[in-house]
Amino acid sequence: MAGKIKKPDALKGKRIAISENVNYDAMPPIFSLERLQPGDYCLSSMDQENKSQFAEAIFRRKSLKWSEVKNIGRHGLGLEKIPKHAIKAPLPSFIKDDIEDFFAFRFNGKRPMVGYRVNNIFYVLWFDHNFTLYKH
Repeated sequence: MAGKIKKPDALKGKRIAISENVNYDAMPPIFSLERLQPGDYCLSSMDQENKSQFAEAIFRRKSLKWSEVKNIGRHGLGLEKIPKHAIKAPLPSFIKDDIEDFFAFRFNGKRPMVGYRVNNIFYVLWFDHNFTLYKH
């Protein structure tokens, strides 16, 4: 009665299939606080106005695609590239050599949230609410 069990295809399920040729630039950024670093640049160190402006900032970007964000001014809804060596806070141990630069999105005036991108996810590491994370 022993029969062979068919090995499932890793890229397909009953209801979904994963395409290997995904254009993440055609998708909107997803903002994640999963890797936010504790300390002076954490969400918990900000006042209520900055926290509120962060929520507003990600809401304003909800319908933009990464390709659009790359072409918008850095002090608007766009982003700015920050060299890894410019960051004054300790780098998390999971940041490896393959990440050369971080990105900054403005969330309250010119106050930046700084992190890195994987596919269409932007992982926020720090909120530079007092402009001391890197030289501006």
